[in-house]
Order: sequence, then C-alpha cells, then structure tokens
Amino acid sequence: MSMRIYNDGIGGASAFQPASGETGVQTGSTTRAGSTRYSGADQVEISSLSGNVAAATAALASQQAARVSRLAALYGRGEYQVNSMQLSRALVSNALSNSSVDGDT
Repeated sequence: MSMRIYNDGIGGASAFQPASGETGVQTGSTTRAGSTRYSGADQVEISSLSGNVAAATAALASQQAARVSRLAALYGRGEYQVNSMQLSRALVSNALSNSSVDGDT
C-alpha cells in the first residue's frame, strides 16, 4: 500500500493521493450522517452523551449518599427495622443469579 499526503500548512491546500484501487478522503474535510461536506481546519466533536453520563452518575451518587445518611440516622436512633423476609429473598435471589454467571466461566 502506498499513499502520498501533502499538507501545505494549516488552512492551506491539502491533497491525499491513494494508491490505485483505494479511496481517498481529503484532509480537513469530514462527512457526518445528515450533514453536508465541509472543508477547513481539523475539528473534534464530542457528543453530549458523555456529559449526560457524567450528570447521571453525579445524580446517582448524590441519591445514594442521601439514602446512606438517612439509614445511618435511623440506625443511630435505634429505629432501623429490617424486613427479614425481603432480605432473605434478596440474598437467595442474588446468590442464585451469581452462581449461574460464575458457572458459565
């Protein structure tokens, strides 16, 4: 495979010449789904997904911290009551689901 790349500087003319049978993409141009082709300086576009994930993670951490604080306060006052039936079902269910996953590896 052989190719030649010419770059006459930032914002200058760029050429990409692929070997025969290969397709070429001109440096500095990008095509995105649903958008038109443009030419110019290199660009990076980061989706808003990473920002949404970070916000959701922070919100979840805040909710968990608040729950732990409430439970600690109840326990400290001696008011924390455990539903033994619900706890036992959760423990057995978790053990069964983990044993099937561990058995597959």
